[in-house]
Amino acid sequence: MDSMDLNQSSAEPGGGVRVQRALWRHWGTPAGIYGTIVYASVVAASSGGAREQDQSDALHVLVFSLVSIVVFWMAHVYSTALGFHGADERVGARVRDALGHALFESGGMLEAAIVPSIPLLLAAIGILPAGLGVWLSLWLTVLLLALLGYLVFHMRARPVLFCVMGAVITGLFGVVVIVLKTTLQH
Repeated sequence: MDSMDLNQSSAEPGGGVRVQRALWRHWGTPAGIYGTIVYASVVAASSGGAREQDQSDALHVLVFSLVSIVVFWMAHVYSTALGFHGADERVGARVRDALGHALFESGGMLEAAIVPSIPLLLAAIGILPAGLGVWLSLWLTVLLLALLGYLVFHMRARPVLFCVMGAVITGLFGVVVIVLKTTLQH
């Protein structure tokens, strides 16, 4: 099974493309994109309804979301390792190799929670109002998804229109989460 790492290129890209590829390696993997959407969904679902939220609510959302993404990550690592091990044609293939592959491929799922957790952490320690922390977290996920959608087409030297379309389509996954939060919890 091949990696989705866009850094595996025979040509030496310029500095800007190298930075974009480094970002892609960390957040732009399928596991990273999926993790971003899952994390936003858990934040939206655990943040409650229209009532006024306080610091303890923000801390609850942060802890619940982080624990949930770790559980999803563990399930993703397990299923990836199982699938990789089962697909390996070598009879003597080691489970350790499959696990190493799965850990490498699944890292983006955990990394996806870093940026959206910042406003939740700021709300949990009282720097931001709890509700604002939740909304900033959700809109940051939309921004991250849109950026990833843009970058994948940009790194492949597609026209700007394709890059913008990629950003809009990918960002819409985060917007759907926000729409679901507002319609189901208010």
